[in-house]
Amino acid sequence: MVSNNKMNGQPLLEVKDFSLRFLQYERGLRETYLEVIRNFSLCIYPGEIVAVVGASGSGKSLLADAILGILPENARTDGTLQYKGEELTEKRQMKLRGNEISLIPQSVMALDPLMKTGKQIQSNKKRASRSVLERVGLKENVVDLYPFELSGGMSRRVLVATAITASPTLIIADEPTPGIDPEALDDTIKQLRQLVTADKGMMFITHDIAVAARLADRIAVFNEGETVEIAPVAHFSGKGERLEHPFTKALWNALPQNEFIMTSPLEEKKQGNKKQQVLHAKGISYRYPGSPWLFKNLQLSIEPGEVVGLFGYSGAGKSTMAQILAGYMSPLEGEVLLDVKRIKEDVNPVQMVWQHPEQAINPRWRVEKIFQEVGTWDAELLDILGIRKEWFKRWPSELSGGELQRFSVARALMSENIRYLIADEMTTMLDAVTQAQIWLAVLKLARQRGIGVLAVSHDHQLLEKISDRIIDFTDIR
Repeated sequence: MVSNNKMNGQPLLEVKDFSLRFLQYERGLRETYLEVIRNFSLCIYPGEIVAVVGASGSGKSLLADAILGILPENARTDGTLQYKGEELTEKRQMKLRGNEISLIPQSVMALDPLMKTGKQIQSNKKRASRSVLERVGLKENVVDLYPFELSGGMSRRVLVATAITASPTLIIADEPTPGIDPEALDDTIKQLRQLVTADKGMMFITHDIAVAARLADRIAVFNEGETVEIAPVAHFSGKGERLEHPFTKALWNALPQNEFIMTSPLEEKKQGNKKQQVLHAKGISYRYPGSPWLFKNLQLSIEPGEVVGLFGYSGAGKSTMAQILAGYMSPLEGEVLLDVKRIKEDVNPVQMVWQHPEQAINPRWRVEKIFQEVGTWDAELLDILGIRKEWFKRWPSELSGGELQRFSVARALMSENIRYLIADEMTTMLDAVTQAQIWLAVLKLARQRGIGVLAVSHDHQLLEKISDRIIDFTDIR
């Protein structure tokens, strides 16, 4: 923890009265501005980790882009950004970026899909990547794998490795922990803490207030572009009695290990159609070329209206299995059936919400066109999921990870043929309040329509709140 004496010295990074808005053009070429950050102030001292926590789309990642100097051309800023007491001018940002100031990106799409991970981890000085791999908890054989051969958690640790090869003084970690199992998360938190020595600091951007409370010295809570509270990590305990702002208290108490605001869906009697077919995975097996079996002779069944939680560690093969169940991949052995019949590709009743929504959405289509594939829109569902009308006019790159994840959930549930939903880390990019609200809506709809749900997650506490039964992936693979 950073000492009070250090906080009396010169900050490593100082953000003062910072505001960010985007120039936009409406009909008739009329200029308008979309304000996303307002009067934000924050200091990070050497030896300190400060977490910036908030809802998806609140402007957290844009703050990181502003510090690094990688905002789009239509961005307009006010206020000051200082690094080691000097203003972060455009020229200085270019010099420091990737050297003294390094970014751990939010999206796994930052990895080059055509380059093996070992080459991506190497710095400009071509130093060996083995020691860096050890620091982030990856095995040496990862250097010979391409990004598509990695699990979500492994991909995120590779991103951490690429950021630390240059030994930066200030690390900006943008959502580096979603989709990591508890054991790997413990290691990642330990490794991130070790990166911050007496002369280094970190801005840890996340929607996960529980992870922030385990890692950071102080937590700045962001809501709708404004800082509502900056509090020491010790205040995030119990029911948040020492927290001041209602939004901060709501985030803390909405965690699965706290209140989670879950009520009616799990208490309702299942309304599934008894004639509806059961989804079976019959002895499915899969492995990637040259690799051991991810799973062998796997057996799994999900009944109509049932919510099954699937828990397991990162890299175990859960996402691969999910893609096989949803028809995106074929098993090397075994088959997926509805009762005793194979699923027809043109009328697949199994819909999937992907762990990384940016990989499942065409980046060249506006969101409105993406939704036109669904057919009829359910306005009530869009409202429940917190999807705003203005988002439909945007490109996927203009939405946050959490906003894209909400669209993925809506698109899957609006399919006319849906009978089963495979939710692969469905709410990992969302803050605790939004996560609870979305699961509340999904479970209620599943009960009403008899939709079977397979909830794949590393979060056992979440699965305990939402599931009828929980399966440990290691017991069935």
